[in-house]
Amino acid sequence: MKLIHVFTAPQSAYYFLDGQLEYMQENGVKVIVVIPSDQHFNDAFKQKHPQVRVLHINFERQINFKTDLSCLFKLIKLFKNEKPDIIHLHTPKASLLGVIAGKFLFKKNIIYQMHGLVSARGNTVQKGILYRMEKLTCSLATQVFAVSKSLKNFATENKVCKADKITVIENGTINGIDFQNRFNPENITKDESVKNLINGRFTIGYVGRLSEEKGIFDYIKVLAKLKQEKTPFTGFIIGPDESEGEFKKCLSKNNLEIDKDIYCFGEVEKPEHLMIHLDVLLLPTKREGFGLVGAEANSLEIPVVGYDIPGFKDAIVNQETGTLVPFENIEKLFEATKNYYHKPDLKIRHGLNGRKRVIKDFDSKKIWQTLLNEYQTLLKNQNTN
Repeated sequence: MKLIHVFTAPQSAYYFLDGQLEYMQENGVKVIVVIPSDQHFNDAFKQKHPQVRVLHINFERQINFKTDLSCLFKLIKLFKNEKPDIIHLHTPKASLLGVIAGKFLFKKNIIYQMHGLVSARGNTVQKGILYRMEKLTCSLATQVFAVSKSLKNFATENKVCKADKITVIENGTINGIDFQNRFNPENITKDESVKNLINGRFTIGYVGRLSEEKGIFDYIKVLAKLKQEKTPFTGFIIGPDESEGEFKKCLSKNNLEIDKDIYCFGEVEKPEHLMIHLDVLLLPTKREGFGLVGAEANSLEIPVVGYDIPGFKDAIVNQETGTLVPFENIEKLFEATKNYYHKPDLKIRHGLNGRKRVIKDFDSKKIWQTLLNEYQTLLKNQNTN
């Protein structure tokens, strides 16, 4: 069996396929990964997956007809030369171009991995060009794998995908959670220099891109309210700044200071070494396929506060492993975060519950085996038709 994964962004392939590619190879699958050329992630990916073939097509996340057409022709040529048995597509742009290229060559087994809906915001979809692109991708794909059950339901209810075409692997996620090694609190020693920054204060983390859709501005508003109430806290922000200057403006507007009220660490390779210091993860993301960072925090015994929206509510069980509040309700976010400060026993209990649930529901090896079974079923059905 020859399998080709296609991603719009190299970091997605780097983070989403850890261990999975090697598992597939051990079970006789020849794997090729197609990503844009990026020197940092090229080297990092090859170091992590030395036996995996990597090919490069420079997709752009934004719509650019000239570049997109060029990428489409390159995909057609690549699929024609490599003759894959299965094409597994990820992220919106690569998925749309990949499914068109595959259909052009009459490929039978094209999987679209729905990591989320770019047309979604909170509990609604915006039915513009992005919605139509996602709907077209689903209609052309042989099979659609949603990364969460609520995303599957959301996609079918909003007529993005037909119910008989979309499924969820096990309990969701793309790759499970590495709760035995990477996100195991027993394996991580807390850094003394980081502990000195915190100095015993209640530590509230944010992990992800610094952008409006990921909720960074709502996070700042909650911290500002805590400061007004004189609650002793430290904010830890982990992730690249994609706000085009709006992040710092928002900090200034809300009277928060870097290296005093909050610490910004940028994009780090091992965020778990900073996350281990958190009392709570506050992640008010406004669009999610599956709240992966939330589940990773739970695996580290950290409770999570966020919005009750499709995708995120699969990662967190409300009032059991964290707290989910109505969409864009800053006051409820503030109250939920403050509640963990005033109730340390609740914080500990939700954190412990979170790790137990991750171990039960998000075992990577179970997901890999089920995914392999899906691949084999697709090929079997092709051969019998």
